[in-house]
Amino acid sequence: MPARRSRFGLDSSCLIALLADWHVQHRRTLVSYEQWLAKGAQPVIPVHAILECFSVLTRLPAPYRSMPETAKLALEQTFSRTAIIPGLGPEAAWSAIDMLSRLGLGGGRVYDAAIAQCVAEAGATLLLTWNTKHFLPIAPAGLDVREP
Repeated sequence: MPARRSRFGLDSSCLIALLADWHVQHRRTLVSYEQWLAKGAQPVIPVHAILECFSVLTRLPAPYRSMPETAKLALEQTFSRTAIIPGLGPEAAWSAIDMLSRLGLGGGRVYDAAIAQCVAEAGATLLLTWNTKHFLPIAPAGLDVREP
């Protein structure tokens, strides 16, 4: 049986930077992404993060806004053949809500928790994000959180 490939997660901050060549972190994100792929690692992109990326790319002000078809093609061409796209099941959702309520966190942190949980449940040991301070306190055990 072949060894399972290592996996790394991406949140929407990395997805947007990766796909938008005008983004201040585009080059650094692209280099990091390509280095992980070159090591044979497989990307994990939670369904929420890919939807958020599509939403942001298609609602930005001109001249940065992408047409929906353009954003769709960029996401498909970059990730459809390589990435695992997990969702969050009911049990994991309740677990995330429980953890957040114990920490006194709500709002946008709910989505961060969902992303971290999905990435970890899909077997990734690393989550790349430009928002490390949001993810570090809520990352499941065994999930390393860092910038690209």
